[in-house]
Amino acid sequence: MDRSDEGHHIELDFIGPERSAEVSDMAFPLLREVYRDTPSDVVESFLQRYQTPEAVAEQIAAGARYAFILCDGECVGYLAYETDAEGMRLSKLYLLPESRGKGIGSFALGYVEDRAREAGLGSVHLEVNEISPRTIAFYEAHGYRTAGRMEYMRIVMRKSLD
Repeated sequence: MDRSDEGHHIELDFIGPERSAEVSDMAFPLLREVYRDTPSDVVESFLQRYQTPEAVAEQIAAGARYAFILCDGECVGYLAYETDAEGMRLSKLYLLPESRGKGIGSFALGYVEDRAREAGLGSVHLEVNEISPRTIAFYEAHGYRTAGRMEYMRIVMRKSLD
């Protein structure tokens, strides 16, 4: 669950529903920054639907795994993933601005892919904002390809785990 890379120690701190408020406290300002170019009503609707303490606790109770991403002991973001009918779904991977571009996202993505392989799942899929070229490029560099479109400017990306 952890790795030392480029002089940094990266690890995941998995949480239970009793810590869902901590996720919400991080998610609200972080997602407003990440999706600053998305209409605010869409962002606020997403936050209210999926990132309130109650919503996070419900997701965890339903089988989602939430973890804070720590780099050198400091919380720099969070992720969430779950198994669904199509394989492993990475539902959230968000890093604080100062932590992007340092290999931390690659570590987190690799971790989720490894859990999918261990579970015998053939792919990982996720959704990304279509107006986020850096994020799309990040996933493409890790072997993800566009597999469809959804509402609210979302692209589905998928990677086969051979």
